[in-house]
Amino acid sequence: MTTDIERLLAAAADDSEQPLTTGVDDLLVRARRSVRKTRIATISTAVLTTGVIIAGVATWSANRNETTGPADGPRLTLDPATGRVIKDEAGAQVQAPPPVSQLSDADLRVQCKQADKEYVDFLREHGANPLDKGQPLDARWKVVVKAGTGNRVQAMFLSPDQSIVSTCTLMSVGQAQSYGRVSTKAGASIKASGGVANRVPDGVREVLVDVDGQTGPRQALLGENGFYSVGFDASTSGRVRQVRGYDEQGRKVFEYTRPSLPTAATERPVPDSVTVKTAEPITPNVVLTKDPLTGKALAPPPPVSPLTDEQITTRCRQVDDIYFNGSSGAQDPRIKAAGPVTKEWQVALKTGIGNKLTAVLISPDKKVYAWCHMLASTAKGAYDYTRSAVQANGKFADDFSFGMVPDGVAQIVVDLPKQGPTRALISNGYYIWGLTGGNSDIKNVRVRGYDAQGKQVYTAKKDVDADFD
Repeated sequence: MTTDIERLLAAAADDSEQPLTTGVDDLLVRARRSVRKTRIATISTAVLTTGVIIAGVATWSANRNETTGPADGPRLTLDPATGRVIKDEAGAQVQAPPPVSQLSDADLRVQCKQADKEYVDFLREHGANPLDKGQPLDARWKVVVKAGTGNRVQAMFLSPDQSIVSTCTLMSVGQAQSYGRVSTKAGASIKASGGVANRVPDGVREVLVDVDGQTGPRQALLGENGFYSVGFDASTSGRVRQVRGYDEQGRKVFEYTRPSLPTAATERPVPDSVTVKTAEPITPNVVLTKDPLTGKALAPPPPVSPLTDEQITTRCRQVDDIYFNGSSGAQDPRIKAAGPVTKEWQVALKTGIGNKLTAVLISPDKKVYAWCHMLASTAKGAYDYTRSAVQANGKFADDFSFGMVPDGVAQIVVDLPKQGPTRALISNGYYIWGLTGGNSDIKNVRVRGYDAQGKQVYTAKKDVDADFD
């Protein structure tokens, strides 16, 4: 079974002529976030310490789905005093653009530098985007647009050779909510939908963006080199339904509409009656303390967290709220229907020491899991978080932060690269091998399952987060 990351990378690396069905912000919202010192969140589940967002594996291409309107068609209505767009060509009211951030370019580079470093490290480890040469974010990178107020800013940086544009969305000082890099190379073999890099052609002077869940268009802040931003609060391009560009006379000269592409969810919807099915618990008669393969001592399982279930749901509710505030893109409707985390959610698995915590929570309807990782007592500290819905087979998709116990297995050994063979902590049909979170060291390792008598009955390779916080 492949991980979300593998599926996303496979989709993004497809160099066929088919358009990429997974948008950059789908990747950001579905790829795991990061955490070590800062938090990279939504635009999901992104991937590293501060959130290496795999969205950067996609590239901005000249092969976009765009049209050019007639030169004498309807025009925008502008406010003569401010020059701001009041209505679009159809007469719809337009929301004001985000303000230009007052933070200096140098300050933004400093605040986004750590997230960029972790992103580049991820690319280096996984070879996710061969078009990105890994140039570090420094003073040579040009800030092409910066939108926001205070320390809540979305900034875009263009590399010295103009081959890469990076997007950094800051939620507070030094706290990157999301980060990603995209190639600007026209005609690149990796296909992406238009507007993925928030860029419009030359000649566009005003940009309107229609976002899912909003009745009227938003005016974007247009920066240099055709790059634009809709600001911190609507920075998830996975929500973008349409982008329109207008020339200096207010005539539409560019339009991108998100294609209606079939997805696995729409083609094979999971019946509403399906709930998660976990393996029947088995109490070992023979507890493994030595590796059956080598006879050497097994590393002990991670400890059960001393926090109560109610303490855990209370703490995880904080990052659950942030998750929904930041990731309102296209998702399985069951994820939202499960509602916010409350004390009614089952704490199926919990590990950690003191305030450090990794937990798996199951929704009351047993259709959704929430994976919660926190290194402090509040969301002001480092954290990582995601949700996912049950599949048609009654299982949750394979995950590199925890696993579901296979049927007939009483004990699990995970062959970790640093610790060596390690006993996993098993709870309520789920298992974990450490305080996973941040996902900066994904390794493909062997997982072995043993029955109550210590006989091996399961073996498989699995991608795991092997670098614990």
